[in-house]
Amino acid sequence: MKHEATDGDLIGRARGGDSDAFGELVRRHRSKAFDWARRVARDPHLAEDIVQEALLRAFLHLGSLADMNRFLPWLHQIVRNEALMKLRKGEHSGRERTFTGLWAARGDSREVDWSDLDSLLRYMYGDGGQAGEDGDPSIRLAQKEFVETIRRLLRCLTAKERAVFEAHFFKQLSPAEIARLFDTSTDSVYQSISRVRQKVKEERSRERYRDYLRERRDANALERAVVALRKGPRSRAWKRCGTSFAGAVYALLPYTGARACSLTEVMGLTSQAFRLTVEAESVDASGPSMYFWEPAFRDGLLNVGLESEHSGDGGVPPTPYMLGKGIALIRKSIMRGVPVIGWDLFSPEFGLVYGYDDREQLLYAEDAKAKRTIPYDRLGKGEAGGLFVLSVTSEQAIPEWEAVRRALRAAIRHAYGELTFVGYVCGLTAYDCWIDAFRRGAVQPLGNAYTARVAADARSHAAAFLRGLGPKLTGDGRTAAAALADEAGRRYGRVAESLAALSGLFPFPDGGAPGDPSASGAAVGLLAQAKTEEEAGIAALERLCRCLDLSLST
Repeated sequence: MKHEATDGDLIGRARGGDSDAFGELVRRHRSKAFDWARRVARDPHLAEDIVQEALLRAFLHLGSLADMNRFLPWLHQIVRNEALMKLRKGEHSGRERTFTGLWAARGDSREVDWSDLDSLLRYMYGDGGQAGEDGDPSIRLAQKEFVETIRRLLRCLTAKERAVFEAHFFKQLSPAEIARLFDTSTDSVYQSISRVRQKVKEERSRERYRDYLRERRDANALERAVVALRKGPRSRAWKRCGTSFAGAVYALLPYTGARACSLTEVMGLTSQAFRLTVEAESVDASGPSMYFWEPAFRDGLLNVGLESEHSGDGGVPPTPYMLGKGIALIRKSIMRGVPVIGWDLFSPEFGLVYGYDDREQLLYAEDAKAKRTIPYDRLGKGEAGGLFVLSVTSEQAIPEWEAVRRALRAAIRHAYGELTFVGYVCGLTAYDCWIDAFRRGAVQPLGNAYTARVAADARSHAAAFLRGLGPKLTGDGRTAAAALADEAGRRYGRVAESLAALSGLFPFPDGGAPGDPSASGAAVGLLAQAKTEEEAGIAALERLCRCLDLSLST
């Protein structure tokens, strides 16, 4: 007895270019997809458009499905995202009829000759390539838009790739038949199909993004604008800051109406000076940046008197919608004369976007690694593969001591363990995981060296920030608070010394030899000292906050 293929079987075959397998998946689940779309769109015609688009997107993204047994939830998410996107854009039924819907709308039941793109065009528009005189004008317009889309998508392919595309997607030939047609191996055809699918998918993403940008372009906007950087990521000021986000904020301040701050004040008020996050298993290089940026950055910027807006989360490549939003934030901010903070421009650090050129579709950007242009459609597709751009939207003055109190409370919350990503630990517990990794011999040399350098730099700024509070508090008649700030500053100074010694043992980027027993033993001792001093420093900060609360309320 022949058993019916599972979804997993069909997905495996579809990934290899078997269009019949994908067709069977569509047959099985199309009605469910339509129901999902209709629940969101509440319009059967729009729901049909959503399903057509979602199924094409699913076909092009099959390779990204990690668990083949979760095809239905994965497809459900694609349908839902497509529906929300169309509703957000205000699209209505009849605007984007695709594939079989084009012919169904004409009431034409003839079998279409998919042999090549030219015959498809002749069928749709006649031998002259123009829409016929009869029929619904809106349908003819939809057909024309569809064919123009196909034409643009296929421009990204070479002549050979286009021939493979037409043979596979139009003629519905199997990979073995295509191999015989082009006198090549089946493996080569599979590779060609995969490459073509990826190129068309990327080109489709670019097309959607360009459409989005055109729709949202301000008619009065400049086509090109560049802000002259005063303190770029490769300047001496940035090199003194191991925390690239704080460096970016420091560089932005002169372009805003917020009060001037030193780099140490920026580190302290944004609480970056008090952060410590490590990857628990091996202390790899991802640790210092693995925390929830949005609330930390928003609150930190408010403490220096700035309100902000962002696009993306830095974790995944952008959808056309998110990319469009990111570019819109960049353009709007630069037209105001303020650069934008961007993640992973040329390396997995924060840098600045300081210009744009709509005609050339280019961004001008700089981070610690490079200073050059980025094509619009490549933003958010760097080494780390995620979009995050943050722009300053306005100034919001905050009393100095209120900002200090907010920053210190954030430092205390972080020390005792804020919510973070699975596999990462922060605050005081991070020291324990770091020590444990050394004892297990699991420390990754480059990641350990990088984490040590960033942590040592942060704590040196924490010590300087706290010591700087003492004289101000004494002048304000808050002697007890000044003494607590000095005590906390001394404690964090000792933390910085221990971490600087650790960084000296394992210099970045060389990494040293963390697997060496003597070096490992010394590292464990230094980390234990750092934790002891930081615990005492946090206790002093808690007392300082209570003292500030009392004095500010009277």
